[in-house]
Amino acid sequence: MLDAFSGSLSTTAYRDVTRWVYAGVTVPFGVIGVSAAFLTTAPAPWVGAAAILTTVLVFLSAVQWPRSPRFALGEISALAAVIGWIAAVWAGAGPVAGFAFFLPFVYGIATRRPWWPWVACALATLIVAPLITRTGGHLSEDWVTNQLIAVALLGAEVSVFLGIELGWVLVARIDAHRAGENELSITRERLRFANELHDVQGHTLLAIKMKAELARRSLNHDLDTTRTELADIERLVAEASAQTRQIANGYRTVSLATELANAEQLLGAAGIRTTIQQAPAGIGDWEPLVATATREAVNNILRHAAPTEVTLRFTSTALVISNDGARTDHDTGSTGGGNGLSSLRDRFAEHGGTVHWALDGDVFTLTATRPSEGENA
Repeated sequence: MLDAFSGSLSTTAYRDVTRWVYAGVTVPFGVIGVSAAFLTTAPAPWVGAAAILTTVLVFLSAVQWPRSPRFALGEISALAAVIGWIAAVWAGAGPVAGFAFFLPFVYGIATRRPWWPWVACALATLIVAPLITRTGGHLSEDWVTNQLIAVALLGAEVSVFLGIELGWVLVARIDAHRAGENELSITRERLRFANELHDVQGHTLLAIKMKAELARRSLNHDLDTTRTELADIERLVAEASAQTRQIANGYRTVSLATELANAEQLLGAAGIRTTIQQAPAGIGDWEPLVATATREAVNNILRHAAPTEVTLRFTSTALVISNDGARTDHDTGSTGGGNGLSSLRDRFAEHGGTVHWALDGDVFTLTATRPSEGENA
């Protein structure tokens, strides 16, 4: 469930949500603590003022999360909390006032590393406050009960703040895992490219080598064989050059069904929900280009987006591919080596087709259109 929720938000957006959840949780805890400080302390309104100061400082720290707050706000708020809690116990404030005075400690435990100094500071404050108050002769008879309640309130706050931090940590790890899956998918695509190049070049280069050796051996005693072998070498070089260009352009003759299966496999391996509509019949000579558009779009998605859902659908004359998680720096012109969407658009244009793309919020849509039968006529 967390994966689905994090998938609906970018990491940046979820970080912003977490920041304001921290700030939002700080406010009610602080209000409860401040109210308790004012209502249970008389006549010592300065205890309530200390609770307000502590709450405000923690709130200012929270709105800067995950960055370290400026001017050491965390340490200053902790110092104010120590003094405020000692004053609260001295003045006989109820333990609920701890909701405000414990905020710096629980925020530090949840967000700072190492966390143990904040735990030690909180426990030391709980121990030192009644000792100082007892020395001054102001310790109430039910101070033990109050301290136990204060410890319970501290634990409740720690649970809430650690829950917020744990949610962020899990989302960050899921995002890192998704990025790793994307890299793996790209690596698989590169390996497929390397295999295709090897299949084309390996056999051809071996044939050229053998024919060159035969031409060399025949040079002095069989010129006809030499001419024949050299002509074959010329032909093989031309074929290898053409096939290499086809691989580089992603325009080898390959079935659309194969590319759709590859797209489903690559996107699925990256943890992306993929919906692929079956291609209609009658694409005919356009199948290699449509297959190329499918491959190029999938590469573009894996390289330049952090999607959670991809949809490939067909109309009577067009392939429409859309994905969420598009980035604002979406490089729609290139996916490396100059073989980007602009190159795909040029190839479609050479055959009378069009390629358009658009960004709507974080949804990127690529539309590759071929002329209808009437237009071809």
